[in-house]
Amino acid sequence: MSIPILPESAPFSAPQRAWLNGFFAGIFGLENAPAAATAGGENSSAPVAGEDEEFPWHDPALALDERLEMAQNKPFSRVLMAAMAQLDCGSCGYVCQTYAEAIASGADSDISKCTPGGRETKNKLKELLANKPASTEPLPATPKSPEKTSDEPLYSRENPFPAPILEVRALTRKDSQKDVRFVSFGLKNSGLEYKVGDALGIYPKNCGELVEGVLEQLQASGDEPVQTPEGRVVPARVALESAYVLNRPSEEFLEALSGLAARDDERARLLELAQFDAENFLEGRDVWDVLGEFPSARPTKASHVGFLLSKLAPLRSRLYSISSSLKMHPDEVHLTVGVVRYGLGGSERLRKGVASTFLCERCVAGDKVGVFVHPSHGFGVPQNADAPLIMVGPGTGIAPFRAFLEERAATGASGKNWLFFGDQRRETDFLYREEIENYLQNGVLNKLDLAFSRDQSEKVYVQHKMLENGAQLYDWLENGGHFTVCGDASRMAKDVDAALHKIIETHGAKSPDAAREYVANLSKTGRYGRDVY
Repeated sequence: MSIPILPESAPFSAPQRAWLNGFFAGIFGLENAPAAATAGGENSSAPVAGEDEEFPWHDPALALDERLEMAQNKPFSRVLMAAMAQLDCGSCGYVCQTYAEAIASGADSDISKCTPGGRETKNKLKELLANKPASTEPLPATPKSPEKTSDEPLYSRENPFPAPILEVRALTRKDSQKDVRFVSFGLKNSGLEYKVGDALGIYPKNCGELVEGVLEQLQASGDEPVQTPEGRVVPARVALESAYVLNRPSEEFLEALSGLAARDDERARLLELAQFDAENFLEGRDVWDVLGEFPSARPTKASHVGFLLSKLAPLRSRLYSISSSLKMHPDEVHLTVGVVRYGLGGSERLRKGVASTFLCERCVAGDKVGVFVHPSHGFGVPQNADAPLIMVGPGTGIAPFRAFLEERAATGASGKNWLFFGDQRRETDFLYREEIENYLQNGVLNKLDLAFSRDQSEKVYVQHKMLENGAQLYDWLENGGHFTVCGDASRMAKDVDAALHKIIETHGAKSPDAAREYVANLSKTGRYGRDVY
């Protein structure tokens, strides 16, 4: 099923079309949109616009300023789109294009939904909206949601399946500087199905230590009534645990906190941070940290507690690339999760990633977690089983490629498979080592190139291994090969893309422009899949 996109000729105003396009994207589950995930994102290479409109800024490897420059003199909604993270991850309930259109039309006033873009995107959206062109049209009427049909799945983003955790185990060894875990869920009786390349959405909860620290700083009991983003009224402790973001204070929270400050200097500083954090003071700081920095800003009434906490950003689902094939593991879904922990200054308290530590520290086998399947588009194994497949996935970017190899093995695909994998050290960070080496021995994996950056004096990365094997890589592409990459959009994926262009220039004897056209054609024909985050 694809997302209905209204044509320009439809009998609606531009804002009405934008709102309806965003509405359709939400209710149809973004099935035609790629998704970025935390441990390996989803495909972001395919634009979501119609074929007659190009979005040159729709590239997550580009810096925000570069994207905005490309969108100059474009309609306002396109400028807003350029401020998004360009991952089409679906965490906002839209894709970048339709979320921007909904904001531009006024159909959605929440500018904090672009989780990958974070504070940078939100601040830029706020700035752009403050200078919004005067020629705007009224908000369209809200259409009624269609009735749920019997063939639609029972469980979805809005109604997640309570999936039991089957196993949580370490993938890295104890001497590693990283902590990566394998997490599996049971899907029996859920009706949920997925294909390799899809993402799994999970609904996390905040760390109990962090919740109690915030309550202690607020001198609150935890029983104060707080209204959640959905409009429910729950005790403050419950709201802090499952409804609001605590590891990143929102601008609205800072503004509300400033109104409670007894000291003028703290009030001014909080307002300054809410407007613009020029020194990146808030980078890495959570709500507990901020409250500790401004001790005069405290609520004096229970109603103040509820008001203040309601200004935090809503806690949203997280998307993780699926690391398994249903054909190999019926009624199961597997994830590869990099656990996020970091220190701040001289503090002994570790700050923690919300979803990663929820899954890997606070959940055990038998616990149930709300999950849903988020379909990808254009990222997966080749439909032609004979086509060669090149996979570049360092670190947790291996996540979807474990699934790809399982799928190719389960279906008996005859196409050759080539994996580029890398991390810090071979002995401690070779994720799924036994499985990968078995695939290499039994012929499912035809070629394996490894790049462990800290096993030698000079750092080696996957893009270096690509360049070393450039002639063969180009030959695979010339023979119908598919090129796929998973990992960090702004660094690794950008370097891999540059290496790919260089290989095509060198071994295809092409000019830079011709190489760009070659890569663009790979994307258009579905042979360049990027799962970046």
